[in-house]
Amino acid sequence: MDYLEIEIKIKIDRIKDISKQLEFLKFHLSDEEYFEFNIVFDTPDHQLRKTGLLLRLRQKNETSILTLKKSIFKGQTNSEYKIREEIECGVLNFENIKKILFSLGYKIHFIYEKYRAIYRKDNIIVTIDRTPIGNFIEIEGEKECIDEVARSLGYEKKDYIKDSYYKLFRKKNQTGHMVFK
Repeated sequence: MDYLEIEIKIKIDRIKDISKQLEFLKFHLSDEEYFEFNIVFDTPDHQLRKTGLLLRLRQKNETSILTLKKSIFKGQTNSEYKIREEIECGVLNFENIKKILFSLGYKIHFIYEKYRAIYRKDNIIVTIDRTPIGNFIEIEGEKECIDEVARSLGYEKKDYIKDSYYKLFRKKNQTGHMVFK
């Protein structure tokens, strides 16, 4: 296993308030807000999604990252947390990797955009995401640390979201891709 990702999302209203709270909690801003362009690939018959896999190509400034995420607990209905194995590698050429994935038979399943800022403290990462469907934080780390940070920000487990941006977008009865107009 490369890396075990444990995370939750929380819908937020005011980004500035969260930023101030994170600074008060001694988190440091490791990445100022930047734009992300993400493409999720799948087979035409959605075999990756059906088997709990996510194949994503992300462009962040001049950096491109290919990621494979694998659900390790099918359905994860008994957990408040999204838990997946994650394997990532940097790629030199975004367009060429897209061509390779298309040549291997993958199709674009979903495109999503967001503006993201990253805060870090010890082994906890908190991201603030501005998306076309609203603002969210993601808290990633050990379960106890996630709970502690969420409580410190004024949230409870009932506020936790495990859904992907794709599912959240579809729950808003949106079609197409989650991109800024």
